[in-house]
Amino acid sequence: MEGSGLPTSIGVPKPRSHSQYARFSGCGEAYRLERVAQKIPNPAGWFMQGSAVHFAVEQYELSGRSLSTADTIACYHEKWEDEVAAGKAAQPDVSQWQTGGFKRAEKDLADRRDLGEQQVADYIAYTDEAQETIWTTPDGQLAIELPFSIWVGEVPVRGYIDQVVSTPYGLSVRDIKTGTKEPSSALQLALYRRAIWETYHVDVTWGDYFMCARKGRSPRPGAPTDPIDLTRIDQHWLANQYAAMDAAERHNIYLANPGDHCRVCGVQQFCKAKGNE
Repeated sequence: MEGSGLPTSIGVPKPRSHSQYARFSGCGEAYRLERVAQKIPNPAGWFMQGSAVHFAVEQYELSGRSLSTADTIACYHEKWEDEVAAGKAAQPDVSQWQTGGFKRAEKDLADRRDLGEQQVADYIAYTDEAQETIWTTPDGQLAIELPFSIWVGEVPVRGYIDQVVSTPYGLSVRDIKTGTKEPSSALQLALYRRAIWETYHVDVTWGDYFMCARKGRSPRPGAPTDPIDLTRIDQHWLANQYAAMDAAERHNIYLANPGDHCRVCGVQQFCKAKGNE
């Protein structure tokens, strides 16, 4: 970006995504191991749960919410089985799969399968009560898993927006989270706001994360977070962030950032910062 002082590379810019940016900024070495060195991470049940819940919710919403709870859960189970099969193809020894705790992998998978099923049913129950509908874009698309391809400054960025929702306070970009930890920033949602503007010239002020139902000692129903004012995130700053990430990656700059998050890193077995390989 002109005047930013950031190094640039010659050639066609690489397409980026929020997941790339988040992985790179969280730990450059993990990014390098996964995306450059092509190390195969150990499978994790939470990825399968998240993928299956997202798929089931997508099918439910694309049906105009006419799909029954039982049929939506059947979609969840179908996707879950596909994800588990893919995981076993990558790592047949299930005992090596990540659990993020002290559970045996088999127990973790069974628990997550049940939790995901509950999260799907709970999501449907929420939509029955909430005064919200899925937005229809100006070109007639239902805003579910909405694809976008835009330029953020000089960096091409692609992705999918989980949902754009019409709420009593206006349009809101929404990302569905199946884990227990609420995201600590709204940068993902700010990118989605930009994507809606660049694609449809519709300015979405608000965003939220739909935190799915949780079991255990502190159970909770699924619900969106409080609305987040996305106008507070400077879009020029966001463009500089993507420019910095793109420049660093092009120049093979990957900084390790070991910490608590290493316990849920699928490539830590290859990481020299952890004394491995």
